[in-house]
Amino acid sequence: MSQKYRVVFIGLQSTTSAEEVVTTLSSKLNIAPQKVEAFLAKKPLFAPAEQSKSLKQVKLLERMGVKAKLVAVEPPADTSPQSQKDERVFEALDYITSSLIRIEERLEEIEHRLGNSSDEDKDDSKPDSWQEDELFEELDLDLEPVKKIPTRKLQYTLAATLIVLLTVLALAIIYPQWFNL
Repeated sequence: MSQKYRVVFIGLQSTTSAEEVVTTLSSKLNIAPQKVEAFLAKKPLFAPAEQSKSLKQVKLLERMGVKAKLVAVEPPADTSPQSQKDERVFEALDYITSSLIRIEERLEEIEHRLGNSSDEDKDDSKPDSWQEDELFEELDLDLEPVKKIPTRKLQYTLAATLIVLLTVLALAIIYPQWFNL
């Protein structure tokens, strides 16, 4: 079993206040503000994780104005139901944090792509960079191409058929003897 690390609160950056951090973290991580306040009171917010994952958590917290450090964690000796429940909650928070980190990295990558393309001269005839297919290739969607049916031709054909049928019906009502067999 590899070494696990826990993210521990050190302090706040000089540019942020505790209220800002509580609202930002609770909205970003989708957790109760009380849990964030407990984190600011030196309680753990995330479950122990691998060093690389914990470093990403520290990086995310630094972006939000929180100074944090890693502390090595010994494997737990007790396996009470409450500690197992706490570990599951911490693991869920870790998953959410990891997802947020991946999303932020993707957004930065897309912003970087869009920033580079905005520096170039654009023609009105060229599509915008957000309309290009390269940004959507990552979605791996299997969309079937829509077959374009000739709508005008089909409409005219249906209208002509309808007129012919209505004419035959009118003749059958007016001159029923013509249609008796």
